[in-house]
Amino acid sequence: MSNIRVTYSGLIAFAVGIGSLFTGMIFTLMITRNLLPEEFGVWSIIGGMIGYFLISEPVISYWSTRQIARGEPVGKTSLFSSIVISMGSLPFYLLLVVGISDIDSEYVGSMLLASFLLPASFISQTLMGINLGHKPHATSYSIIIFEFLKIPFGFIMIYILNLGLDGAILATLISYLGKIIIQIFFAKSKLIVKFDIKILIRWIKLSWLPLYGNLGHLIWSLDVIIFPLITSSFVGLAYYASSIAIASIIAHSGKISQAIYPKLLAKGNHNDIEDNFIKLLYFAIPLLGITILFAKPALYALNPQFAIAFPVVMLLGLRTFFYAITGSFYKILLGIENVDVEHNTKYSILAKSKLFFIPTIINIHYFIYVIALIISLLILKSQLDELELVIVWGVISVSLSIPFAFNSWLLVKKHIKFSFPYKESIKYIFATAVFSIVYLFTNELIINYDISVYKFLPGVFFELIICSLTYIGITYIIDNRTRVFLKSIIHEIRRQT
Repeated sequence: MSNIRVTYSGLIAFAVGIGSLFTGMIFTLMITRNLLPEEFGVWSIIGGMIGYFLISEPVISYWSTRQIARGEPVGKTSLFSSIVISMGSLPFYLLLVVGISDIDSEYVGSMLLASFLLPASFISQTLMGINLGHKPHATSYSIIIFEFLKIPFGFIMIYILNLGLDGAILATLISYLGKIIIQIFFAKSKLIVKFDIKILIRWIKLSWLPLYGNLGHLIWSLDVIIFPLITSSFVGLAYYASSIAIASIIAHSGKISQAIYPKLLAKGNHNDIEDNFIKLLYFAIPLLGITILFAKPALYALNPQFAIAFPVVMLLGLRTFFYAITGSFYKILLGIENVDVEHNTKYSILAKSKLFFIPTIINIHYFIYVIALIISLLILKSQLDELELVIVWGVISVSLSIPFAFNSWLLVKKHIKFSFPYKESIKYIFATAVFSIVYLFTNELIINYDISVYKFLPGVFFELIICSLTYIGITYIIDNRTRVFLKSIIHEIRRQT
């Protein structure tokens, strides 16, 4: 599948990701401005629980992406298998709801309603796995629909019908259905093949590998359950959830690398790797700067009560930055691994491959993270207030992300010729520093902290535009690679129109 265009697909994914920030912000504002802090905390728990049970989904999509990228007809087998597995996960989700209800039984009904999100998430993830293997940009188009639908249906459910948390759940469910329809449209050529029970049997035999690979995400998602269980606080969880919603802006820079994985699976050129990583840094570095600078106004926009949690945004922003880099390196390592080309199911062979080694590193990382969080909360819960405990939470996560990011870089250097782009990084850091200085001199004049979001947000967006244009202008002047990159974007836009 060498016709996959890494930069093209990556730019679409990034553009959609940035666009979804605005639609996501509107939806988040609907929630934070109309839900109690406790309800927003429950909303975060629901997201964590859904993610918890998605651990079994990669049994299907993991192999789907790899095999479809190599031209194998496994689409229909993937989709039907995902539907069956998602139905089998529902009883376990309901059991977890019963356990969580011991903290506060008031929101059990909402958690039960959210159970419909589980199969929707399953099917959506599987379809994304199918499309990632042959049309990576299709996943971006489905996200556009998902984000677009959340706004009108969120307005109807939350504002007009005043359904609160249940309205947020229903709006999300409807958006998932729209996303699934779009994904099926792009995947239809891969779904007309026959269902092959032999493929499913092979995946079941190999299920230990993707399950093991997703174990880290399962462990990582425990943090939003551990915090309220130990501290009995949903407000602290609301601080964390609102902060991660803002810090996640940096994660969109990683989408520039989304097509590198299927490209390498299809025996793509390794020369794409370094160029793609430089483009990731071009976006990730300024987004980190923006996240830190706009931490307080962004939280204020979500809910003035959350503005005091701006240090948490800064910490989680740093964590997300290193996660984006680490994730890109892991995609490279998994993409160049070809041990599964011959459909070998021997444990001894797979266990020696990167398909096992990389998840092992991730699992160790997240296991240390969760243990450190539990110990810290147990020791400090009676000594610190809710916000201070969340800050400790952020310090733990960012402290662990740095050494693992460095280790992922060393692993890539060990397997392929790869030089870290120090010169480009310095240029991007310099440009970020320039717009940071501009922000410090202008934000008090432009941003008006009015309780009305309609009076407050225009100033924030105007300041954001100033910073963005400053960064683009500085890099255009000092970096030839940026000039070539921006000209190629303009050329592509003209070609498409």
